Amino acid sequence: MNIGIVVPYFTPFVRGNEYGLAQSLSDSGHNITIIATTARAPREKMLTDAAWTAKLDFNIEYLPVLIDIGDNPISFGIEKHVRGQDVILLQEDYPLVCHSAYNAARKYGIPAILSSERTYYPENTIKRYALKVLDTTTNKKLRDSVDVITAHCTAAKEFMMRELAVNRKISVIHVGVDIELFKPVSSGEKYLIKGEYRILTTARLHKYKGLTYLIEAMKIIKEEIPQAHLYILGKGHEELTLRDLVKKLKLGNAVTFLTTSIPNHEMPSLYAECDVYAQPSLIEPYGIAVLEAMACGKPVVGTKVGGMRDTISEGETGFLVDPRDPQTLAKRIIKLSDQKLCKEIGMNARKKVLEKFDWRFIASKYLEIIDAIR
Repeated sequence: MNIGIVVPYFTPFVRGNEYGLAQSLSDSGHNITIIATTARAPREKMLTDAAWTAKLDFNIEYLPVLIDIGDNPISFGIEKHVRGQDVILLQEDYPLVCHSAYNAARKYGIPAILSSERTYYPENTIKRYALKVLDTTTNKKLRDSVDVITAHCTAAKEFMMRELAVNRKISVIHVGVDIELFKPVSSGEKYLIKGEYRILTTARLHKYKGLTYLIEAMKIIKEEIPQAHLYILGKGHEELTLRDLVKKLKLGNAVTFLTTSIPNHEMPSLYAECDVYAQPSLIEPYGIAVLEAMACGKPVVGTKVGGMRDTISEGETGFLVDPRDPQTLAKRIIKLSDQKLCKEIGMNARKKVLEKFDWRFIASKYLEIIDAIR
């Protein structure tokens, strides 16, 4: 079966949701083509593809871009790539490339599945207003017309029902993780070389990631566990603000910023070196790094937003706290300093990923839907 996955941006170096989905469907014996534009998402502009050398098991067709307006590229030439597909998977309802793909699919009688990870409106006033206008017009038309709608998590489903007034069945099919890559491995001291209790977070350095609250929590943690050390992996325009906060709280010897991009295949080694993974986001579409850390057998502490509400089982695979609550965040991280508890919860985290978030399992859910509409 020929399956087209339509997304505005794609780079193999990131190995995000579309990569995992394409690989897992390809492993199931299907011919997969990712249809994307040559434009790059904001986070991808901070990275480089130079380290990418692996051969792909699926096809990528990049569309020429006329202009990229508000991170929504306008491209051309999509019809010839859609025409030969048996089904297309549209990633989100607002990218113009997805609208073009759907129009082409309808022309040739090709069924379409729309997937969404949206759990909030953008903070930028112009983008928020523009998106809300589209949500009542063209985006609504697309949502009403596709054969099936899926959401990446419960929060995304709730957003569609509450904010977008979607009044039709929405199936939750989670984002998966490569359990053969992300697994417990021997730890060393290649990346995290300081501290005896190591806390890791990886994210764009943006204020919606809630990193200021994690740094504030670190002040409390340090008082209880003097040898604790926080590692922040990522880049972004909030870096100077975060560094200033570290200096203000006199945590210079307890916080390290890792600003060099680490290839995806090296991430399991990074996770192996930490004791606990923390994700203090204020808002979050999903939180894929949480899944990766869990797959590597690490306990996680996250906030009650986005996909973390589904991936983290309170007290079993980690802990969930309210956003903007450094005190409770600190207490949960301190609690996991108990080595026995830390190991037990880490094992539970790996087990949950194997049962519910293996990409092969996720792919089977999409294939069930595809079989039902063909």
